[in-house]
Amino acid sequence: MAASSGVARPIYPYRVKNNATGVAEIQRIGEKSGQTFLQGTPVQIDVAGATGFIIANPAIVSVATAIIAGFSSEFGHNLTTSGVGVTQATGQGVPNQSGAAVFPIGAVAVDGTMGLYVANDISTFIGVYGDNTTAANAVLAQAQVGSIRGLVKDAGNNFWFIANDITTTVAGACVEIVSLVSAIGTLNGLVEFRVTHAAQQLAT
Repeated sequence: MAASSGVARPIYPYRVKNNATGVAEIQRIGEKSGQTFLQGTPVQIDVAGATGFIIANPAIVSVATAIIAGFSSEFGHNLTTSGVGVTQATGQGVPNQSGAAVFPIGAVAVDGTMGLYVANDISTFIGVYGDNTTAANAVLAQAQVGSIRGLVKDAGNNFWFIANDITTTVAGACVEIVSLVSAIGTLNGLVEFRVTHAAQQLAT
């Protein structure tokens, strides 16, 4: 049987508990060069390379790889040099301001950092429920609430989904389902989840 494909969507904050602002914590950390991930991707401060820069999570298949700093608030900028931004100027001149640049309307500022919604104990996130082995098994059930599951990159669209078939930390389970957002019985429904404390790279 085939895995879920083309069903995932960006993962974003859903709810914040015990926070007077009601706003999920966000940080900006230097981005490693060559990153082309999509918004809403699980990211980490480079574990294997120990560079200190943000990268997309590698495949989460074990306790050792289940290390999540948070979820990207924007897409990877494919920087030439780690932590060094690029000017997205139109090339137009600004009278009497030789050092100024005109940015295209709506352009994202690329300053060498990546914004991420921090994985912590008070923030929950929303994502699509999928299955990395058998797509038809990704059906929401009440028994899934309170269970741990994995995160998998959707080969069909490169977003990530919560994986029904990953149920142990040894296999990479790193999130706990808090509630079902979509109705019970929904195939590829939405779930509210939190990153387990053990998998939170920036946990205090």
